Amino acid sequence: MITRTALLELSDAELLKLCEVSAYKGSGPGGQHRNKTNSGVKLKVENGECKVEAYSCDDRSAHINKLLALKKLRLRIALQIREKPASQIPFPFPGSNGKISQDNALYPQFIADVLDRLSDLNEAAKMWGLSKSALNKIILQDKKVMEIFQKMRSAASPMPIKDDSSNDFPIHCKPTGMPSNLPHS
Repeated sequence: MITRTALLELSDAELLKLCEVSAYKGSGPGGQHRNKTNSGVKLKVENGECKVEAYSCDDRSAHINKLLALKKLRLRIALQIREKPASQIPFPFPGSNGKISQDNALYPQFIADVLDRLSDLNEAAKMWGLSKSALNKIILQDKKVMEIFQKMRSAASPMPIKDDSSNDFPIHCKPTGMPSNLPHS
């Protein structure tokens, strides 16, 4: 078993080795510009009872679709798997001026840590050297992050955490992928 933090820190090649990779034909509108070959990519990583999937058929190139699916997979891992937060932040804020691009390589790790610290958003903002307003703007910039944030906030208490000092994936995870009302992209 590998922790969420360790999964997010893996290189693309290392993460890809842990994934089940399958190809498919893209569907939908697009006519002659749509995939007519199996260049769409589906990645699935399983760790115990947790399964996280990501898809991409945005490009005609299977290689580019694989890279796009890896990026989506990292964000989904960050959104779906909760861990007990470390006492200190794992790295300095990866953005600048209170903003962070979704293309930043550390974005999924940052979002995962913020969601882990959701019980005290003021403290999370202070730890990352941000104002609460700046942290709220970062959360609101990504629809999927905002939806998970709202679901977690609307719950009576933060998502349950398996408090276990072993390396047995101390997290909360939905075993069937993303919540059913979130769009697959």
